[in-house]
Amino acid sequence: MISTWPLTQFWLPQQEGGFRPGTAAFSWSAGKLHLLASLVDERVSTTATAHQQRLWEHGDVIELFFRRQGDNDYFEYQIAPNGFTLALHYPDTLSVMAMRGGERPLDDFFTALPLEAEAVITEEGWNAKLTVPLKGNPGDIIYASCSRYDDGTGRPPVLSSTSPHPVRDFHRMEDWRKMILG
Repeated sequence: MISTWPLTQFWLPQQEGGFRPGTAAFSWSAGKLHLLASLVDERVSTTATAHQQRLWEHGDVIELFFRRQGDNDYFEYQIAPNGFTLALHYPDTLSVMAMRGGERPLDDFFTALPLEAEAVITEEGWNAKLTVPLKGNPGDIIYASCSRYDDGTGRPPVLSSTSPHPVRDFHRMEDWRKMILG
């Protein structure tokens, strides 16, 4: 089963200037969660030079978030257009607040779980593919979200998400899309 959602800016009454569309398709098979994001972008860019960097500070990036129903911990995977990735595992949202407040470093949350990632520049922009381990059974429920930082010259990044966030905070798990594995 494939679930596809557009990347939008639910927290705004209308899309901001510079917004470019994209879609994210989620699927699950053989113990893996798959994400394929297709993004319109006239200027694909990143300054990332290695894995496990703060990719959102380096330019364009796609982020995948997911958690199992009933769990407090969750995963965040990112990919930049040049293929560099960031893999994180948070025990709960309090950990994210501690990291944002400078009380804990980002590398406290690095995870070494296997990750398959591919970024492809296209005529329209770029595509991002992420495949991550997710053991489960058909019928299991997870919550997932895909978010985007669209870098631009002379402006802050334009952010978007597949989740109906009422505020611009991609870590709000209660807003993520419900998916039934199958």
